[in-house]
Amino acid sequence: METEQIKHTKTKGRVQVLKAGLYKNHMVYIRKIGIDYFEYLLEFNGEIYSSYIIITPREGKKKLSKKEIEECASLIYTGATATLDVLTDTVDISEKDAKIVEIFEKSREVVEGQKE
Repeated sequence: METEQIKHTKTKGRVQVLKAGLYKNHMVYIRKIGIDYFEYLLEFNGEIYSSYIIITPREGKKKLSKKEIEECASLIYTGATATLDVLTDTVDISEKDAKIVEIFEKSREVVEGQKE
């Protein structure tokens, strides 16, 4: 009896993992969903923490550039690491990262305010 070889096929989907790794011994996942939704998922003491940002393409564009995607991933990763710093009570955030987190939180307030 001959066994059939299964070939791996690369598929494109709506969810793309941009980064996955450990930060302070906790898994952090950075994902892009669709064209403008970026989120982090992190594990802490058996619980999942998550947050997201929505960054739309510039006017007249349909997609974000690779550089813009990298910047969005970096921004959301900073939010994930700041969350873990607070959860582990080891806040050692740089001044630059603190400003990024502040911008992130202000944009969340704007988006949440639009929902009401």
